[in-house]
This record gives sequence, structure tokens and C-alpha cells, in this order.
Amino acid sequence: MPNPLRYLLLAATVTALAACGPVKHPINPPNASIQQLDVLPDGQWKLQVRLENFSDQTVHYGAFKADLRVGDETAGKIDVDANMDIPGENADILETTLMPGAGAAKAFKSAVSHPDGVAYELKGTIDIPSAKEFKFEHSSRLSPVPGVANSYR
Repeated sequence: MPNPLRYLLLAATVTALAACGPVKHPINPPNASIQQLDVLPDGQWKLQVRLENFSDQTVHYGAFKADLRVGDETAGKIDVDANMDIPGENADILETTLMPGAGAAKAFKSAVSHPDGVAYELKGTIDIPSAKEFKFEHSSRLSPVPGVANSYR
């Protein structure tokens, strides 16, 4: 006659061993926005791009490619190898510079002094080498940083 205690012990062991395996969490799509834009003396824009990791685990970021629009004008393309690890549910800053197109520079200069600032759009891809390339879009506004010339957030 079978021993019920033996079956209970066997079931508990199998359950415990199944729980020991690694848990595979999906990577949530990341996002990016402009943390700060500084207009340099030579007309270039120094960008601090905020990469946001919405996953609950540390993620390694690779290529970051985006088109930047200011107002209705194309400002330029951003193509940077981020090569950074961002802990779960955190963000980090990626810095780069670009020379904006003449139309974008003019649109930025005329609109940024308005009370509601200047509209911008980032649209592109963020590569996570261990997973895939994620598409993203982000629209927001930039306004002057009080007391800091040529800096906008």
C-alpha cells in the first residue's frame, strides 16, 4: 500500500525545485525625453537625453537613434551608442551635441521665450541588445532655466 506521506514529500520537493529556476521578466519598452538643452556659443545644441527604464530589472542599452523636431522644423538626427546599464525602474542621462538646421534654430529662438515654451518631439529607436530594438515617440516642451542663460528644460 502506498505511503501518502511519501507522495506529499515528493510533491513538495518538485514544487521547491521548480521555484529555484530563474524567473524571466519581460523588458518593458523604454522611453526618452530631453532633460536639458544648452545652446552653445557656436550654435550647437548640447542635449541631455533622459533614458527611462520601465522594467523591474537592470537593462543594458545600446544604440540610441532619434529625429529631433522643434516646433514644425527638423532640428537633426541623434545617433549615439548609449552603452550603459540602467537599474530597474530608473533613468540615466545620455549626452550628445548636434548642429540644428537653420529653420529649427530660428523656430527655437523665436518660440522659447513664449510663456509656454517651445514644443519638441523625439522619435526613433532605443536598442536593447539582449532583447530587441524598441520604437519610441516623446513630445513635450522646453522653457528657459531661470537664472541660467542659454539653458532650457
